[in-house]
Amino acid sequence: MQTDPDFSKSSMLEFIRGNDIDSDLEDRFERLRLAKNEIMLQILLFQLTDRLDDEQSEVALSHLAETTLQLAVHLVMDEAEGDPQYPAILAMGRMAGKEMNYGSDLDLIFLYSGDSSEHALLTRRIQLLLRHIATPTACGLLYEIDMRLRPHGTSGTLISPASYFIEYHSEDRDIWERQMMTRCRPVVDENHLASEALSSISSKIYAIYDEAHLRKQILDMRFKVERELGNPKGKFEIKRGPGGIMDIDFLTHFLQLGYGHKFPELRTASTRNALRQLGNKSLLTSEQVGLLLQSYDFLKRVEGVLRVADLKSVSAFAQDPEQIQTLARAMGYARDAGSADAEGFIDEYLTVTGQVRGCFTDVVGKYPGSDL
Repeated sequence: MQTDPDFSKSSMLEFIRGNDIDSDLEDRFERLRLAKNEIMLQILLFQLTDRLDDEQSEVALSHLAETTLQLAVHLVMDEAEGDPQYPAILAMGRMAGKEMNYGSDLDLIFLYSGDSSEHALLTRRIQLLLRHIATPTACGLLYEIDMRLRPHGTSGTLISPASYFIEYHSEDRDIWERQMMTRCRPVVDENHLASEALSSISSKIYAIYDEAHLRKQILDMRFKVERELGNPKGKFEIKRGPGGIMDIDFLTHFLQLGYGHKFPELRTASTRNALRQLGNKSLLTSEQVGLLLQSYDFLKRVEGVLRVADLKSVSAFAQDPEQIQTLARAMGYARDAGSADAEGFIDEYLTVTGQVRGCFTDVVGKYPGSDL
């Protein structure tokens, strides 16, 4: 694709479109998969040769996902009869924050203007889009898709009128839904429908909350996730486990929701940017910001190494040192003879997660009667 690390969306778009020729939809999607795979491989090679750091690699992977999604939408919509409106798409989670990793899925919400005559056609087009994106072929699949964060979750419609999306989030919602909306960004938005809808509910997301209630709800949800998913038998869970990625996410959610009404700079979908802005506003100390950013990089690097082999959303590794020799070596933990220092890696992991949990407890609090 290139000799210099230019992984901008425009560069990717130029490369992928240069590989497109007239053919049927199946063939065009297969070429899209091939082009996406080639770019992802180049991102990995640049990362392995230290020409991209962790944050730059995640931005590049996010640009790749966004460009791929935009082109996929055009492929399916160009096949539609007549001249239907294009759906607007909001990304959630890591894609929204431009912090995707290898194997990250796409958390998406689809919106349209609300013209009832368009609903049936758009629903069929989106079903076709999701099938082509998530169906594996000889070239693999493009991405796994998760749409559980749309209004009313899996029981909600596949695509919602923007007015309904605004109405839904303008009503009283649980804190966890407000947390999720701090990680939301338009990624396909030709008519600015998604950006306008998101702007309309910003004051509801970043409202003035009762601090005690906000704190309790954040702690309750964090404890629930950790209890149910954070301690798989014989494994360390780097995302949901004690001191894992979710501790850093929930800490930033707590402060963003608590102070976002006062400081618009906190209204960012990126965890790293949120941490930096929290430091700028003296809501976290410089030592806390430095610790959390370094820990976030370390944990996301472990996550990337776990996922890169098969591009699956893996977030746990074995506690037995003998079972993680490859992981430890890939993370740079090796002895003089070249063998992996798995014990050293585990010690580092426990140190990092212990420090993260300590920071989480200092800022958000400790759940009564638990280890949280």
